[in-house]
Amino acid sequence: MNLKSDIKDVINSIVAVGTLNNGQLNILGSGFCVHSNQFILTTAHLIQNFSPDQLTNLGCMVASETEGHLLKYNWFNVEVQTKALENDMAILKLKPNTQPNLLKPLKIEFSESIVEGQDVYFIGFPYAVNLLKDGFGLTLIANKGIISSVKRKAQAPNPLDWFIVDAISNPGNSGCPLIDIESNKVIGVMSISFRIPSQVNPALDIREPMHIAGAKPISLSQTMLDGIE
Repeated sequence: MNLKSDIKDVINSIVAVGTLNNGQLNILGSGFCVHSNQFILTTAHLIQNFSPDQLTNLGCMVASETEGHLLKYNWFNVEVQTKALENDMAILKLKPNTQPNLLKPLKIEFSESIVEGQDVYFIGFPYAVNLLKDGFGLTLIANKGIISSVKRKAQAPNPLDWFIVDAISNPGNSGCPLIDIESNKVIGVMSISFRIPSQVNPALDIREPMHIAGAKPISLSQTMLDGIE
Protein backbone atom coordinates (compact mmCIF):
# COMPACT_ATOMS: atom_id res chain seq x y z
CA MET A 1 0.00 0.00 0.00
CA ASN A 2 1.44 3.34 -1.11
CA LEU A 3 -1.14 6.12 -1.09
CA LYS A 4 0.97 8.43 -3.26
CA SER A 5 1.28 5.90 -6.06
CA ASP A 6 -2.32 4.72 -5.60
CA ILE A 7 -3.64 8.26 -6.12
CA LYS A 8 -1.41 8.68 -9.16
CA ASP A 9 -2.85 5.45 -10.55
CA VAL A 10 -6.48 6.66 -10.44
CA ILE A 11 -6.38 10.37 -11.30
CA ASN A 12 -6.64 9.87 -15.08
CA SER A 13 -9.87 7.89 -14.54
CA ILE A 14 -11.71 10.71 -12.76
CA VAL A 15 -13.63 13.38 -14.66
CA ALA A 16 -15.36 16.68 -13.93
CA VAL A 17 -19.04 16.54 -14.90
CA GLY A 18 -20.74 19.70 -16.07
CA THR A 19 -22.23 21.71 -18.91
CA LEU A 20 -20.73 23.78 -21.70
CA ASN A 21 -23.12 26.36 -23.12
CA ASN A 22 -21.96 29.10 -25.51
CA GLY A 23 -18.42 28.70 -24.26
CA GLN A 24 -19.45 28.97 -20.59
CA LEU A 25 -18.16 26.01 -18.56
CA ASN A 26 -20.07 25.06 -15.40
CA ILE A 27 -18.72 22.13 -13.35
CA LEU A 28 -21.49 20.42 -11.39
CA GLY A 29 -19.66 17.49 -9.81
CA SER A 30 -17.38 14.56 -10.44
CA GLY A 31 -17.46 11.10 -11.98
CA PHE A 32 -15.18 8.19 -12.77
CA CYS A 33 -14.70 5.56 -15.45
CA VAL A 34 -16.31 2.20 -14.67
CA HIS A 35 -16.30 0.30 -17.98
CA SER A 36 -14.20 0.28 -21.18
CA ASN A 37 -13.09 3.84 -21.93
CA GLN A 38 -16.54 5.38 -22.38
CA PHE A 39 -18.75 4.83 -19.33
CA ILE A 40 -18.78 7.22 -16.37
CA LEU A 41 -20.49 6.68 -13.02
CA THR A 42 -21.70 9.76 -11.14
CA THR A 43 -24.58 10.85 -8.89
CA ALA A 44 -28.08 11.15 -10.33
CA HIS A 45 -28.93 14.33 -8.42
CA LEU A 46 -26.50 16.32 -10.59
CA ILE A 47 -28.79 15.88 -13.59
CA GLN A 48 -32.11 15.10 -11.91
CA ASN A 49 -33.86 18.30 -12.98
CA PHE A 50 -32.24 18.74 -16.39
CA SER A 51 -34.46 19.48 -19.37
CA PRO A 52 -33.80 17.72 -22.71
CA ASP A 53 -32.14 20.91 -23.99
CA GLN A 54 -29.85 21.08 -20.97
CA LEU A 55 -28.86 17.44 -21.46
CA THR A 56 -27.50 18.31 -24.91
CA ASN A 57 -24.89 20.50 -23.18
CA LEU A 58 -23.85 17.80 -20.68
CA GLY A 59 -20.28 16.58 -20.78
CA CYS A 60 -17.05 15.85 -18.94
CA MET A 61 -13.64 17.40 -18.62
CA VAL A 62 -11.21 14.54 -19.17
CA ALA A 63 -7.44 14.44 -18.60
CA SER A 64 -6.48 13.66 -22.18
CA GLU A 65 -2.70 13.97 -21.96
CA THR A 66 0.11 14.77 -19.57
CA GLU A 67 2.57 17.51 -20.35
CA GLY A 68 5.47 17.16 -17.95
CA HIS A 69 3.95 17.56 -14.50
CA LEU A 70 0.73 19.06 -15.88
CA LEU A 71 -2.57 17.36 -16.71
CA LYS A 72 -4.27 18.75 -19.80
CA TYR A 73 -8.06 18.55 -19.77
CA ASN A 74 -10.37 18.47 -22.78
CA TRP A 75 -14.16 18.64 -23.05
CA PHE A 76 -16.23 15.69 -24.31
CA ASN A 77 -20.00 15.53 -24.63
CA VAL A 78 -21.85 12.68 -22.93
CA GLU A 79 -25.29 11.14 -23.01
CA VAL A 80 -27.19 9.68 -20.06
CA GLN A 81 -27.11 5.90 -20.33
CA THR A 82 -29.22 5.12 -17.25
CA LYS A 83 -29.96 6.52 -13.80
CA ALA A 84 -31.43 5.32 -10.51
CA LEU A 85 -32.70 8.20 -8.40
CA GLU A 86 -33.44 5.92 -5.43
CA ASN A 87 -29.71 5.13 -5.16
CA ASP A 88 -28.54 8.52 -6.47
CA MET A 89 -26.47 7.02 -9.26
CA ALA A 90 -26.26 7.60 -12.99
CA ILE A 91 -24.16 6.21 -15.82
CA LEU A 92 -22.99 8.56 -18.57
CA LYS A 93 -21.52 7.52 -21.89
CA LEU A 94 -18.91 9.52 -23.73
CA LYS A 95 -20.09 10.13 -27.28
CA PRO A 96 -18.59 7.99 -30.07
CA ASN A 97 -16.17 10.62 -31.39
CA THR A 98 -14.17 10.41 -28.16
CA GLN A 99 -10.53 9.40 -28.52
CA PRO A 100 -10.02 5.67 -27.89
CA ASN A 101 -8.25 4.49 -24.73
CA LEU A 102 -8.65 7.90 -23.10
CA LEU A 103 -9.90 6.51 -19.78
CA LYS A 104 -9.35 3.29 -17.89
CA PRO A 105 -11.95 1.80 -15.52
CA LEU A 106 -11.26 1.92 -11.82
CA LYS A 107 -11.25 -1.35 -9.91
CA ILE A 108 -14.47 -1.93 -7.98
CA GLU A 109 -15.17 -3.93 -4.82
CA PHE A 110 -18.81 -5.03 -4.50
CA SER A 111 -18.36 -6.01 -0.87
CA GLU A 112 -21.05 -6.09 1.82
CA SER A 113 -18.31 -6.40 4.47
CA ILE A 114 -17.32 -2.75 4.76
CA VAL A 115 -16.89 -1.87 8.44
CA GLU A 116 -16.35 1.16 10.63
CA GLY A 117 -12.72 2.19 10.92
CA GLN A 118 -11.76 1.29 7.36
CA ASP A 119 -9.27 3.78 5.88
CA VAL A 120 -10.56 5.46 2.73
CA TYR A 121 -9.93 8.40 0.44
CA PHE A 122 -11.99 10.21 -2.16
CA ILE A 123 -10.82 12.34 -5.04
CA GLY A 124 -12.84 14.76 -7.15
CA PHE A 125 -13.42 18.36 -8.22
CA PRO A 126 -14.83 20.37 -5.26
CA TYR A 127 -15.51 24.06 -5.85
CA ALA A 128 -14.20 23.62 -9.40
CA VAL A 129 -15.80 26.78 -10.80
CA ASN A 130 -14.54 28.88 -7.89
CA LEU A 131 -11.00 27.57 -8.27
CA LEU A 132 -11.09 28.22 -12.01
CA LYS A 133 -12.15 31.83 -11.42
CA ASP A 134 -9.37 32.24 -8.83
CA GLY A 135 -6.75 31.15 -11.37
CA PHE A 136 -6.01 27.65 -10.07
CA GLY A 137 -7.26 25.89 -13.17
CA LEU A 138 -9.24 22.66 -13.06
CA THR A 139 -8.15 21.15 -9.75
CA LEU A 140 -8.43 17.52 -8.68
CA ILE A 141 -8.41 17.26 -4.86
CA ALA A 142 -7.91 14.19 -2.66
CA ASN A 143 -9.27 13.78 0.89
CA LYS A 144 -8.45 11.03 3.38
CA GLY A 145 -10.68 9.69 6.16
CA ILE A 146 -12.26 6.60 7.68
CA ILE A 147 -15.63 4.92 7.46
CA SER A 148 -17.21 6.25 10.64
CA SER A 149 -20.62 4.62 10.28
CA VAL A 150 -22.19 1.96 8.05
CA LYS A 151 -25.94 2.35 7.48
CA ARG A 152 -28.11 -0.52 6.20
CA LYS A 153 -31.65 -0.65 4.90
CA ALA A 154 -34.28 -1.88 7.33
CA GLN A 155 -35.71 -4.44 4.93
CA ALA A 156 -34.18 -7.93 4.93
CA PRO A 157 -31.53 -8.91 3.98
CA ASN A 158 -30.47 -5.46 5.22
CA PRO A 159 -28.24 -4.38 2.31
CA LEU A 160 -25.86 -1.46 2.58
CA ASP A 161 -27.47 1.95 2.20
CA TRP A 162 -24.95 4.64 3.26
CA PHE A 163 -21.36 5.09 4.36
CA ILE A 164 -20.75 8.03 6.69
CA VAL A 165 -17.17 9.20 6.23
CA ASP A 166 -15.08 11.09 8.78
CA ALA A 167 -13.89 13.80 6.38
CA ILE A 168 -14.91 17.16 4.96
CA SER A 169 -16.55 16.95 1.55
CA ASN A 170 -17.43 20.04 -0.44
CA PRO A 171 -19.84 20.81 -3.29
CA GLY A 172 -18.42 19.33 -6.49
CA ASN A 173 -17.29 16.08 -4.86
CA SER A 174 -20.66 14.50 -5.62
CA GLY A 175 -20.03 11.59 -7.96
CA CYS A 176 -16.39 11.06 -7.11
CA PRO A 177 -15.14 7.62 -6.00
CA LEU A 178 -14.73 6.58 -2.37
CA ILE A 179 -11.72 4.27 -2.42
CA ASP A 180 -10.50 1.72 0.12
CA ILE A 181 -6.89 2.56 0.91
CA GLU A 182 -5.75 -1.04 1.43
CA SER A 183 -7.04 -2.40 -1.89
CA ASN A 184 -7.26 0.84 -3.92
CA LYS A 185 -10.70 -0.30 -5.11
CA VAL A 186 -13.86 1.80 -5.27
CA ILE A 187 -16.31 0.96 -2.48
CA GLY A 188 -18.64 3.96 -2.73
CA VAL A 189 -19.72 7.11 -4.55
CA MET A 190 -19.62 10.41 -2.68
CA SER A 191 -23.13 11.86 -2.54
CA ILE A 192 -23.70 14.29 0.36
CA SER A 193 -21.72 17.17 1.83
CA PHE A 194 -23.12 17.89 5.30
CA ARG A 195 -23.07 21.60 6.04
CA ILE A 196 -24.63 23.97 8.59
CA PRO A 197 -25.47 27.72 8.54
CA SER A 198 -22.57 29.97 9.43
CA GLN A 199 -21.99 30.16 13.17
CA VAL A 200 -19.82 33.25 12.74
CA ASN A 201 -22.37 35.35 10.86
CA PRO A 202 -25.76 33.62 10.40
CA ALA A 203 -26.94 36.48 8.18
CA LEU A 204 -24.48 35.46 5.46
CA ASP A 205 -25.69 33.07 2.78
CA ILE A 206 -22.89 30.58 3.34
CA ARG A 207 -22.56 27.12 4.83
CA GLU A 208 -19.79 25.82 7.06
CA PRO A 209 -18.66 22.24 6.42
CA MET A 210 -19.21 19.53 9.00
CA HIS A 211 -16.52 16.90 9.40
CA ILE A 212 -18.80 14.16 8.06
CA ALA A 213 -19.82 13.21 4.53
CA GLY A 214 -22.11 10.64 2.96
CA ALA A 215 -21.38 8.09 0.24
CA LYS A 216 -23.61 5.55 -1.46
CA PRO A 217 -22.12 2.03 -1.48
CA ILE A 218 -20.88 1.01 -4.92
CA SER A 219 -22.76 -2.29 -4.50
CA LEU A 220 -25.98 -0.34 -5.20
CA SER A 221 -24.75 0.23 -8.75
CA GLN A 222 -23.99 -3.42 -9.55
CA THR A 223 -27.19 -4.07 -11.53
CA MET A 224 -26.64 -0.88 -13.53
CA LEU A 225 -23.05 -1.80 -14.28
CA ASP A 226 -23.95 -5.35 -15.25
CA GLY A 227 -26.35 -3.86 -17.82
CA ILE A 228 -23.69 -1.89 -19.67
CA GLU A 229 -23.27 -3.03 -23.27
